[in-house]
Amino acid sequence: MEKTILYLKNNLHLLILFLASLVYFLVNVKMNIFSYSNFDFGKFDLGNMSQMLWNTMNGRFLYLTDYFGTNLPRWSMSHVDPILLLFLPIFALITHPLTLVFSQLVIVIFSSFLIYAISNLNINNKNISLLIALSFLSYPALGYLTSRTGFHGVSAAIPFFLGAFFVFEHMYYTNNFTRGKLALFWLLLIVTMTGKEQLPLYVFMYGLFIWFCRTPFLNEFKLNKEYLSGFFTSLIMRNVLTMLVVSTLWFILAFFVIIPNFAHYRIEGFNKFAQQLDINTETVREVDLDNYFLSRYEAFGSSYLEIIINILLDPKAVAKVLFGGDKVENLRMTFEPLLYTPLIAPGTLMMAIPDLLINYLTTATGVGTSEITNHRISMIIPILFLSVIFSVKTINNFISNIARKKGNKLLFLKYIIPVFLLLASIKYSYQYNNPVTMWMSEAVKKRLPSFIAIAKSDPSLTESANLKIGDVVRLSDLENKDRECAQRIVDMVPDNASVSGPDYLGAHLSLRETYAIFPAMYLEADYVIVDVFSRKILTILDTDLGIVRDVTEELIRAEDYRLELGCGNLFVFKNVGPHNKDRLLPLQERYEYPEKTDFEILFTLTVVDHEIPQKLLRGNEYNFKLVFAKRDDASLNDHVIFTTFVNQSTGEMYQTANLPTFAIKQPGEWEEDRYYIENNSLILPHFLEPGEYKVFVGTSNKVKTRSVYLDNIEVL
Repeated sequence: MEKTILYLKNNLHLLILFLASLVYFLVNVKMNIFSYSNFDFGKFDLGNMSQMLWNTMNGRFLYLTDYFGTNLPRWSMSHVDPILLLFLPIFALITHPLTLVFSQLVIVIFSSFLIYAISNLNINNKNISLLIALSFLSYPALGYLTSRTGFHGVSAAIPFFLGAFFVFEHMYYTNNFTRGKLALFWLLLIVTMTGKEQLPLYVFMYGLFIWFCRTPFLNEFKLNKEYLSGFFTSLIMRNVLTMLVVSTLWFILAFFVIIPNFAHYRIEGFNKFAQQLDINTETVREVDLDNYFLSRYEAFGSSYLEIIINILLDPKAVAKVLFGGDKVENLRMTFEPLLYTPLIAPGTLMMAIPDLLINYLTTATGVGTSEITNHRISMIIPILFLSVIFSVKTINNFISNIARKKGNKLLFLKYIIPVFLLLASIKYSYQYNNPVTMWMSEAVKKRLPSFIAIAKSDPSLTESANLKIGDVVRLSDLENKDRECAQRIVDMVPDNASVSGPDYLGAHLSLRETYAIFPAMYLEADYVIVDVFSRKILTILDTDLGIVRDVTEELIRAEDYRLELGCGNLFVFKNVGPHNKDRLLPLQERYEYPEKTDFEILFTLTVVDHEIPQKLLRGNEYNFKLVFAKRDDASLNDHVIFTTFVNQSTGEMYQTANLPTFAIKQPGEWEEDRYYIENNSLILPHFLEPGEYKVFVGTSNKVKTRSVYLDNIEVL
């Protein structure tokens, strides 16, 4: 018992850090499970990472499906991050996208122990080292990284870089440069460089740090052959020079050999995609560049050389970009939680220059590379905390010198900065909405989020509701991302099927050879999942958003595709080959029609007739006919028409967008005093509970939503 107490006492700081890390881990596990269940992780990037490992396990080395539906190696998308392969063994054991998330979570949290160890080596104070390590766990950007960004190679590289730094510091302070430790040091450096194509620059900058901060070069420099020969042949400098050479060669290989030489796969895929959708390749963003991401720096040029030259020769333009827009705010959010202490250690902070320039010199709008919510801050974080360590060391050395003159009475001042660092990290975590801090705050208030999205319901519309046919009600709007429908669709897609679908289904459906983002491969995939609100690729290309509608209309006409299910904002088409298909478009315009009802929904949009079977067997296809009249010229722009089925016993709602009015002619294009006959292919899913249902048809533009009560049906 005494030994246990003594052990705990000697390792109290590590025990506290372990408990804090454990709490941080458990909170993040629950948050990531919720995000996955909520379809917050999509194809980009967790789906891509999972697909690459799955393809590697099946003989296609780091292959994935790109934006435009082409199966190609990772580096064709202008990224070189083979660090992913380190996770292949555990992924093979537990083949699930969250395996990557949890694996990264463990090693990133372990970085807090490396921060503690490096701090204790340099400051030789366990209390201060613990405070700095806890500040790391409380840092706002880290919360976003561990709970919101899924998996990225650059994030996974954090502990390997810190590990290399610790190994060298330990060798330096003990003056014990053994072969084993040097081998470990180099192994960790190499793994770091595999994290992303620009990470060799970190190793290069780290080499300069060792040169100028871990050798007597600055103090003893002599311009003579004997000194220089002895200095550059020393063990440390031989390793430094090797670091500079290896990192430079790796960087050149990644940026100037691998990425450009594999870009043709992406370019060919894009040209095929553009031709299929009749997109003018001259008007879209620079997809055909050797490096896809060069377009983010278009204000400085269109090639590596041009961009570098203009950055070096035009400091005014650089300053304008660096401090333009919201970048000053992003800098503040990066440094303020650390009380700007990293600036006291510029020799250490300089190691973050590669990503600081890459993130802050972007001139493309809407990218957000410099935001603390973005995974691109990953490798900046460890450099910031290394800078904090050396800043605190500098301050404490200054305090110690003063304290010695005062009889050591002022030594307590050493703790002021570390304590304030921890308090600042916590304070700014609340101010900047650190997801982990906010979740823990809600947990304390007993308002924990559920693991699963709850099905929508409206108890006011149950059997006891006093509603008459034709009554107008305000039901909940059609969701942009119906989680329950999404999960049901994920469950129905076979494992071996190729899929074209929305980005947010891409993580759940990533364990297959091909998952393209709709509308890519819309006439080639085994399953095409149409999201009526889908925008991702077209927004990236800055092209006509109406293409989604045109493609959906073509799918409706396509002889090989059959509508399998409509649920919420999603429609599933299956490639079944040629089959009997009604060639008449499911939306017809008429000048005259014998009106049978007069149910106005909103803005004189009126239902004048409808036909729906009174009994519907789940899984079978039925025709649901609706006839609309537009009474005047009131604008229906951005309106989506949708149908709602409400269980009379439970109030649970099942909603689906009306595909014909979305794909063929939208309400905003309808003309006054015309009739529009819509024939919906209605297939109620098996997950719908049998029973009596009220049927509503409604319209919404996200500002106003109204539905009219049409009929009762029995679902079998």
